[in-house]
Amino acid sequence: MKLGVIAALRQELAPTFGSIPTTPRLVDGLRFHEAPSLVFVASGVGARLAAAAALLTADTFRPDALLSVGFCGALTDELETADLVLGGTPSHPAEPGLLARARSAARQPRLGTVLTVPQVVVLAARKTELAARTGALVIDMEADAVALAAKARGLGFLAVKVVIDTPAAPLASTYSGCWTVAKDLLRGSLVGMIHDSRRVKLAAERLKDFFVALSGSLGAAGGTTTAGPSAGPTSAS
Repeated sequence: MKLGVIAALRQELAPTFGSIPTTPRLVDGLRFHEAPSLVFVASGVGARLAAAAALLTADTFRPDALLSVGFCGALTDELETADLVLGGTPSHPAEPGLLARARSAARQPRLGTVLTVPQVVVLAARKTELAARTGALVIDMEADAVALAAKARGLGFLAVKVVIDTPAAPLASTYSGCWTVAKDLLRGSLVGMIHDSRRVKLAAERLKDFFVALSGSLGAAGGTTTAGPSAGPTSAS
């Protein structure tokens, strides 16, 4: 089995790259990282970039399934920073076999629905409303786009998300741009941003632990190692 792994940010995958040997490969301006049974890419933030990267992954590397991975915000205070959540989206459930394999590789995962939203949500009241209306456990900005790409290519889908913030402990900023961050700093959010940085590191380490275990599981099962015939121009720089 070969899995395509789409994250938004490289920092979500950096500890994983330090623990799983990968080969960098440039395809249509995106830097992919290939391991025997996994191919990783950081698409950039948001649904449009995630969808484009997911389709490129599917068409170039011919994986059996696509994973939307990365950081998320909890909609309930029953979750804590670095909790791992496995599941699908409200309109695209996780592929059962893939979910079962991920559960066996994960350490105490939580199962739940990932709701994709257009922007970072920090207000507890808004999170409570989203949870009540949708039944979702966490929110992100890319999972549903990756799920749609997987469906378009006839592939399995799974969301693998790690909590960084909760309703009771929101992010210090929406981090939606340099100007937003500068304004939040002027409002005295520096200490909160330092705390956010620590939470991000914990979450990225949790993803690394998951992928190390999953990679071992896939290797033991004899995953495929070659890309499909439609692979485009590449560079190993």
